[in-house]
Amino acid sequence: MAEVIQFNCPSCGTMLRLPLGMAACQGPCPNCDREIVAPDPARGIAAHEAVAEMTVPAAAETPACAKSRRALPLFSCLLTGVLGFALGFISNQRFAEAPPVMAPAKIEEPVVLAEPPAPTPEPVKPVIEKTPEPPAKASAAAEISLRAFLDAPDWAARSAHVLFPEKVRGAMEAHSREVPDGPTAFKSISVKHSYIDEQTGSTLLIFYVTTEKFPAGIPVAIKETPGGWLVDWQSFVEFRDQLFQKFVDGPADQTGRFHLVATTPPPERATKTENEHFLSFLLQSPLDAKPQLAFVRKSSEIFTTFQSATKDGGIFTPVLEVAKRQTADGKSYLEVVKLSATDWLPREN
Repeated sequence: MAEVIQFNCPSCGTMLRLPLGMAACQGPCPNCDREIVAPDPARGIAAHEAVAEMTVPAAAETPACAKSRRALPLFSCLLTGVLGFALGFISNQRFAEAPPVMAPAKIEEPVVLAEPPAPTPEPVKPVIEKTPEPPAKASAAAEISLRAFLDAPDWAARSAHVLFPEKVRGAMEAHSREVPDGPTAFKSISVKHSYIDEQTGSTLLIFYVTTEKFPAGIPVAIKETPGGWLVDWQSFVEFRDQLFQKFVDGPADQTGRFHLVATTPPPERATKTENEHFLSFLLQSPLDAKPQLAFVRKSSEIFTTFQSATKDGGIFTPVLEVAKRQTADGKSYLEVVKLSATDWLPREN
């Protein structure tokens, strides 16, 4: 695989990926259309906005830069998907750009500790081993179950093909009253990734289901069990129905649990969205176009885990409980209140 440069747009913060050969190239950001210059790791040059009314002389351009100008806009490779399974928002609402300056009451109270608290350990990596390609027989059997799941006429029939049915049947019925129930119309199904659980020996396959609304595909996890191949309904409906985006658009004083991609904002933006009690991160669902600014309390264990997982531009793919709150002047903001899991593998709880 060719080496790539991954960086945030210095203007709007959108995450971008380019081939290494396009280091220091100039072009418009696909999200904000501002002219920016890609970073050059070899020369220690960071990404920055292009100087107004200046262009790179043709003789100074690298072959990769010149070729990109003749073909596509330079930064057409916006990162909107995820790597494997573990791997936007514009509305009329007023969202806070900075966290609330008033600390919670429990933070303001003096706390006396006998000794400093122990640091939070590094996020635990999933006990799985990725295989290059899923076995053809397993893939065919899993696809049959997935098609039955997608073609099911209602939630009750669909529940025969889901993981942890006794745990999720109530949620499936409740969801059917909010979202039109029935089959999921799809155009194609293809398996993308395969994992082996070292503890159980069972196989987990990740399919991508393309639909008219999502031509790039909805990631769907389906796991081998003693009762056959079963689908992770919880993550499927979250992605298909864009529940994180609906949560962001919804009223304040709500809490939700989501599978998200977490990254750090550009340094110049982070300095504007930080105070003594909070630090900001960018959260994004794999099918949403734009990341959302969210805050983590510096006094929480979550903060240590986030810092470690996103260090040096790392991509963190946790399951998070997020609260939508409101400041005294009526602006909304998102706060991460719980780290439910450090990966997206299906879990009973």
